This record gives sequence, structure tokens and C-alpha cells, in this order.
Amino acid sequence: MESFSSCTSLDSQQCSTSFSANRYYRPELDVVRFLAFFLVFLSHNLPRSPTPRLNDLLRGFAPIFFAGTNACIFGVSLFFTLSAFLICELLLREKSTIGTLSVKSFYIRRILRIWPLYYFALGLGVFFALSPLGSRSAIVGFGWYVIFMGAWHAAIHGWIDNPIFVLWTVSVEEQFYALVPWAIRFIGRRGLMALSIFILLVSNLRIYLLRAAGANGDRIWADSIAQFQCFAVGILLCLILRGRVPRIPGWLRSLLLLGSFGCWILAAYKPMHQDFGVASGSGYLPYVTGYLFASVGAVAILVAFLGINPRVIPGWAVSLGKISFGLYVFHAFARDFALALLELVTVPNYSRTILCACITFGLTVGVAKASYLYLERPFLWLKRRHALIESRPV
Repeated sequence: MESFSSCTSLDSQQCSTSFSANRYYRPELDVVRFLAFFLVFLSHNLPRSPTPRLNDLLRGFAPIFFAGTNACIFGVSLFFTLSAFLICELLLREKSTIGTLSVKSFYIRRILRIWPLYYFALGLGVFFALSPLGSRSAIVGFGWYVIFMGAWHAAIHGWIDNPIFVLWTVSVEEQFYALVPWAIRFIGRRGLMALSIFILLVSNLRIYLLRAAGANGDRIWADSIAQFQCFAVGILLCLILRGRVPRIPGWLRSLLLLGSFGCWILAAYKPMHQDFGVASGSGYLPYVTGYLFASVGAVAILVAFLGINPRVIPGWAVSLGKISFGLYVFHAFARDFALALLELVTVPNYSRTILCACITFGLTVGVAKASYLYLERPFLWLKRRHALIESRPV
């Protein structure tokens, strides 16, 4: 029922430019990037806990609705899984093409891609903390984020009261980058597969032990080791595909997407959400199961999109995927601004959430586009000089 091909539904010229040995760019992955962001955006802008009004409106469907809104946070899991898959694919191609892997070039590329926008956002966070909208006490935690320890700060001290709290995920990514190029350089595919399975086991053991020690959902969610299983499954998918893409019918891709969201709703409905799941102090294994469901759902989405016919991919989704880093970085700032703006006008409570989300999304897209053009793109051109395997569109 399933076969694989390195060039699917593309003409020969596009194959030669996009999927040659020294190039790996797939527009559908930009769509996945945007989807990951949009899910996180929804999780931060939709109600995630019951209210009397919503309970009356939804009645018996309330638990499923809130499981769905909570499941949107697994866009973070999709980000991590996609990142691991793509980084592994590019590094393995580099190693195969030139016979080795330049760790120095890898770190230069990552610095040029992440650091300019990341530290700009931290500066913006300081400005926000000193403004009437912010909290000066939040500045105490900024030092953790400066050295990419924001995830550990969130795990130990809780979420920082500032829009930069979303950057904890960048800390987790940077910790992954500290490991992956060395592993790919010095061990083969079998060793990399063994390492990924080991990380997967350690991550799940970590989740079990944290839960057994009484850690709540936020403490576990912000734990880098717990999140590393997303990187592990992303690498495993890359190793299994071996540079090929799934060539599967559309109905099966749709089924994979439904199954992925089903996994996430199950994870949010019982194992990982205490309002609808296990009471505090019990149910260690369900938490482990929930995170596994989250990882499986992320892999299913990747498989569903990989190799999809480019003709059915909407151009706007590809364009937004290219600026997804900026979308993710700025959406919390935009939301706080939208909330402050709505305080100045009289808006019915039932429409405030929708109006706030619309304003937030519009502001986020506008600021992210400006950031991409005037802040990120100059560094992306520098990054291309150190790219042995091109991963940008021609």
C-alpha cells in the first residue's frame, strides 16, 4: 500500500533543482511550520479551561472541546519533531556528499538563523517589562533566557510574566543542537538510531519520575529532557525514510491527519490534562502515554505532508511558513497589545475572545513579515554562504 520516491509529482527540472544531492527544499515543510505555529497560536488564544458560560453552551461536549483546545499546544511537539527531521536530513546529506560534517559551519548557520531575532525579542521583552503593560519583576528571569536556559527557568520557577515566555522552546532547540551534529559526525546510521531510541527511553523515564515525584503538568512540559523525545522520533523518521518521501494516496494522508489529531486529543483529554484526567498524585503511566501520543501525532502529520503534490499546496501557507519563526516569536507580544487595546473600548464578552485573536493574528503577521525582510533576511544571506546543502527555495 505504501511506497517511497525521492521525487513525487514534480517535473524533472524541479526535481533536479529542489531535491538534488546538494539541495533539500520541500515547500510542504513550510506548510507544516505554519501549521505548528498556528496550533500554538490557537492554544494561546482559545479558552483552555471550563467557564460556566461555555459549559452551558457546550454541555456534554465541553470535555472534548477543551481537550481539543489544549491539544493545540502540541504544535510545539510538531515544531521539535520537524526540526529534528530536517536537521538530521541536511546533516546526513552533507556527510554523504563531502564525506564529513563541518560542525563549525553548522553552528554558524544556526547562530545566523536564530540569534539575531532571538536576542532582538529579548530586548523587546525588556522594553515591555519596563512599560506600563509589563512587570519589572520578570526581568529577574531574563538572564536564564540569555544563555538559552529559559526552559529550565520555566521548569524550576514557572512561566515568566512576559511575552518572551514562548522562547523557552528555543532553549530546548539549542540544547538539541549541542548534541546532534557531533552524534551524526562520529556515529553511523545504526549508532544514531540506537542513540535516538536511548533518548526516547530516557525521556519517558524522566516523565515518569517527575510525575511520580509530584510534578505538575507545566513542570513536566517545560522539562528539556521530557521534550527530547520529539527530537528522537524526528531523527528516527529521517533514518527510516533514508532521504525518500512517502508516496501514498490522498485518502491515507487525510486518515493520518485525523489520526494525529485524535492522538493529541486523547493525550490532552485524559493523560496530560488534570481537569479531565488523573487526579494529582496518581496516574504516572498515563502521563508517559500522553507524551507518546503527542510524539506519534507529530510524526503522523509529517508523514501526511511529506511528498504531497505541490499543486495542492496553498501559496499563502508556504509564505507564512517561511516567516514562522517570527510568527512564533512575536505572537505573544501581539496578544498582550491586543488585550490592552480592547481594554480601551467596550466589547461584548462573548466576542472579545474572537476579536482579540483576529487582532493578534493580523499584528503578528505584519510584524513577522517586517522582521523577515529587515532583520532576518540579511543574516539568511550570510547563512547561505555556510550552507553545503541548500535548504532554501531557488
